[in-house]
Amino acid sequence: MVKVLSNIEAVLLSVVNEKPSYAYEIDKIINIRNVRMWVKIGVASIYQVLKKLEKKKLVYSKKEKEGRMPDRKRYYITNDGRASLVEASKRLLSSFEWHYMDLNVGLETSDLLTHEEIVECMMIRLAKVQSNKKILKNIYLTGERKNFKENAVIKNLIIFREAEEDFLLQFLKDLA
Repeated sequence: MVKVLSNIEAVLLSVVNEKPSYAYEIDKIINIRNVRMWVKIGVASIYQVLKKLEKKKLVYSKKEKEGRMPDRKRYYITNDGRASLVEASKRLLSSFEWHYMDLNVGLETSDLLTHEEIVECMMIRLAKVQSNKKILKNIYLTGERKNFKENAVIKNLIIFREAEEDFLLQFLKDLA
C-alpha cells in the first residue's frame, strides 16, 4: 500500500533502496552527500524515522553481527516502501512548494529593529550566502559529486544562493 512520505522519510528510504544499511551508515551517507544543507535531518531523527518506517512496513530490519562489533539493525526496503518512494519522488519532482524560509520570517518580525540593525543582520546574512555559494561552486566544479542526481542538487542550491544574493544586494541598496 502506497503511503505519503515526509521529506525525511523519502530521503531515508532512498538511501536504504540504494543499499540496505545500518542507521549509522545512513547518517554517514547523509553527511557525505551534504543532505543537511537542504533537509533538516538530525542523527536522532534518523533512528526515530527508521522505526516509524518499519512500523508502516516500508522497511524491515535484520539484526546482524560483523566481526567483534555488537549486533546492529540493517534496514531493507519493502515492496510497499519502493512503491511509496516512487510516488513521493514523482510528487516532490512535480509539485510546487512555498518556501518557509527564516529570511521571510525575519523580515516579517523585524518591526522592533532599527534601520542599522536590519542592515547589519542583512550584511551578515549576505556574507554567509556568498561563502556558502563559493563552497557549493567549489564542490560542483571539483567534481566531488559524481552522478547526475548529486550534481543537479548542488547546481540547484547554487542557483538559489545566487538568487538570494541578488535579493540581498538589492534589499541593501533599497535601504541605503
